[in-house]
Parts: sequence; structure tokens; C-alpha cells
Amino acid sequence: MPFIDDLPSKSQIFDFWKDRLIDLGFFIDWGEPGCWACGFHYGAKYDVRRSDAGWAEIFRGWDRIPLQRCHIIPRSLGGTNDVANLFLMCRECHDLGPNTTIPDIFFDWARSQNSGARETSKIRAAFESYNISIDGPAVECFCELIDSAEFKSWISGKCGLHRPQSNYAPLSARLTPATMVGLAIHYWRKTEVCSMESSRHIGNPIEGGENQVAPAASLSVDVDL
Repeated sequence: MPFIDDLPSKSQIFDFWKDRLIDLGFFIDWGEPGCWACGFHYGAKYDVRRSDAGWAEIFRGWDRIPLQRCHIIPRSLGGTNDVANLFLMCRECHDLGPNTTIPDIFFDWARSQNSGARETSKIRAAFESYNISIDGPAVECFCELIDSAEFKSWISGKCGLHRPQSNYAPLSARLTPATMVGLAIHYWRKTEVCSMESSRHIGNPIEGGENQVAPAASLSVDVDL
């Protein structure tokens, strides 16, 4: 049986909620479409660039963005396809959201989401998977390493985008935290670019059996692939 899309369009959902979300504690930028829960922004590709854009252009922007139309009360629990029961979220929030018949539970959960905090926790987990704690004193060293031209040049050709196997991510393909963290640790161990003081805490055991590196939120880099 062919798939039948019987849901309202994303622009119709946006049109219904655009003046109602603020009363529920949500702020969205009409010209920068993003996840209504965690705030994940897909970059300027989907932004409405003209400050004087009319509604037709704004609606086109919301229809283009790869957000998912998520049921507040799920269909399996009697929820409808009405715009009042639909919420625009990234794929990850859609997977993580609560399934109940009580809208307040859904909205409480959605207000608590934060894409930055979620990404930080993923990077923290990536460091821990390499048996390294990220609460140590080597902040400046690792920040400088990640941002250095030498590191960016070194990783060229050594990494690639990963496509999620179960759509469990806000993007269709990305550099995973494990990729960037693993490369940073490997590069440091091979080149020993950090100072002797910082090197006690990165990649080598210290008292208590843990290693320490920079806070997760500091570790990001733009890579040309």
C-alpha cells in the first residue's frame, strides 16, 4: 500500500503555533527555522534572508527545513492529525519525546531540551569512552589544539561524515563526537603539542587512574572534507 501523507504541512503547523508558542514558554525565530524543543538550528541554508520577506517566503522556509511533524498526543493514544496536536522538532527530539495523553507533560519536556547541552553530554561520553575525564585543568591546551591550523591540516583525509543508521540525529550526516575526540587525543599523543604541565592530565594516567582534558563545550572544529 503506498504511503499517504495526511499530515498538515510544516508551514501550516508553523502558522497555527507562531503566535501561541510564546504563551507556552517557547521562543522561535520566524526567519531562522529550528527545532521548537531543543533549538537546534540547521544553519543559514534554511534561513529567510530578507528582513522584509512576506508570509509566502517565510512559509516556504518552514516547509523546506528537515524538521519532523511530531504528535503531541501520539496517534496510538488517540491523538489527531490536527495542527493543534503537531509540533515541529528535529529527529532526535522526536525520538526522545514523551508519549502520553497529557499535553502538559510533553510541553514541560520540550521546554527543558537544549541542543548545546545535549551535544556537550555526547562529547563528554566520547571522552569517557577513551577512558579520559573532561573535568581537568588542560582547557587552554585542548582548545588551542582543536583550533590550530596544524590540527585541521592533519585531520584532512582522516575523517568523514557519518550517516545515522536509525535517523537518530538532528542531521542526516555529521562528524561524530567520537571522531573528533579520538582524532584530538591521537594527535596529541603522536605530537605531544601540549605543555609539560598540561601533559600530566591528557592521555596519561594521573593519580586516581583517570585522565583529564578540556570541557566538552570547547571542543569543536570546522573541517573541509
